Amino acid sequence: MMLSAPSQVLVRNASLFSDGKWALVNAADAAIFNGLPEASLCGFHQFYDIYEQAQQTSRCAHTFSADFAPEERLDGAVIYMPKAKKHAAMLIANIAACIKPNGTLMLVGENKSGIKSAAKLLESVGSQVNKIDSARHCALFATQIDNTVKPFVLADWVSEQGITFNGNSIQLTSLPGVFSHGELDAGTALLLEEFSAQPDKNVLDFACGNGVIGICMATLNPSINLTMTDVSALALYCAERSVAANNVKATIIPSNGLSNIEGKFNRVYTNPPFHTGIKTDYSITEKLIKGLSTHMHNDAKLTLVANRFLKYPDLLEATFKHFATIAQTSKFSLYHAVK
Repeated sequence: MMLSAPSQVLVRNASLFSDGKWALVNAADAAIFNGLPEASLCGFHQFYDIYEQAQQTSRCAHTFSADFAPEERLDGAVIYMPKAKKHAAMLIANIAACIKPNGTLMLVGENKSGIKSAAKLLESVGSQVNKIDSARHCALFATQIDNTVKPFVLADWVSEQGITFNGNSIQLTSLPGVFSHGELDAGTALLLEEFSAQPDKNVLDFACGNGVIGICMATLNPSINLTMTDVSALALYCAERSVAANNVKATIIPSNGLSNIEGKFNRVYTNPPFHTGIKTDYSITEKLIKGLSTHMHNDAKLTLVANRFLKYPDLLEATFKHFATIAQTSKFSLYHAVK
């Protein structure tokens, strides 16, 4: 495993982490937990892929959850800059509440990740923000935690959204950092337009986000055995709340791709991601398409929506018995494939 550029910046400043108990928050790679003083580190992860790798490769304690509440307050923490600034603000509020007064909170990230806004973001929990280092096209900022930091309550950051689907009113929960936070993604909307009642028994909603696709499926056809999965702890938290609010049943599973998925399905629906952090990453969907054969019954069907520029049709056509593009907009294509 290789160190990401932000992790290389932390290794350059390893002496900062030699004293006390520190948390690395949403580390961009698992290798960093072996690159800094191990006895002083713990990991808080909102993404299951890095959590799973870190569990396997380091002796540090690791937590996978939507929010963080360690048993003892930390001396310091480093947050890796997320893609969305609202997500960064929520993480700062959460982690600052986990740090001792006058402890240190740092924010590290690539320049193109929006790290230049770190000073303004950190001012919400510390009166003075310093730039500690700048290297590898990254920056590291730090502040001391004020005594006035408020306790963190994740529910305070939740937003609720209602949509109408086939005459049904659906209630959805969202959080900063969840895909299409606070709105219905246009690609998902295109997929929902093609829904109809299905006799299928076992249904998988892959990369479920806040649960909108799975919940619409289960509302339209309550007899299905629905499984929902995502790599994001924030998404899974929202999906659980959304499932409960709509009185549907679902098994909700954290998974890096299909790694934790068992059994076979009659129907798979997905609006899959094509980013890992701020980087474009087609491998998630490519691995899904290639790996689905072991998780689908014969004649099972896949419905996948994606940006039109993504080159999935050739792979779908090569992998499945039948393949067709069933709907398009100027931005999205909706694909249907049969095993």
